[in-house]
Amino acid sequence: MISIQELQDFTIAHVAERANLENYFMVASDDELARLYKDTVNPGDQCTLVVIIPSHDSDFLDEDNLKMKNNLSFMVIKKTDTKAGNNEKIRMFGIAQVEIKALLLKILSLYQQLGDSCIFRDMELDSFQIDPVQDYIGANGYGLDFVNKTEL
Repeated sequence: MISIQELQDFTIAHVAERANLENYFMVASDDELARLYKDTVNPGDQCTLVVIIPSHDSDFLDEDNLKMKNNLSFMVIKKTDTKAGNNEKIRMFGIAQVEIKALLLKILSLYQQLGDSCIFRDMELDSFQIDPVQDYIGANGYGLDFVNKTEL
């Protein structure tokens, strides 16, 4: 299974590199995120990176090939005024889109540069999916999901 500590270390480093990421939360549930995010402001063009603690599926081929599929989910969200018009919401999506793309490019770059020492070393490259996140805990943005395999 993917190391939660390594995933958190990756997240901290990524947030430190990105001027428009105000903070991050690593959570296991919507309720936990709502509680943590409620006091976040996201001033200007700043967003919040959310990392969902991964779920895991077995990918056991035989007793010598024990791998786990790690279902990884990230979100970049931006607090949005509930009374904001459609143009403002579209602007929020645009800001979050820049950050989710930067996250995707960072993950792919690490995969290409670090090989076996990368926490994302055995990604299923055809599993990447990016979807809009609308009106979620007072925010809009994008979600990124993909599968990464690791040794058990």
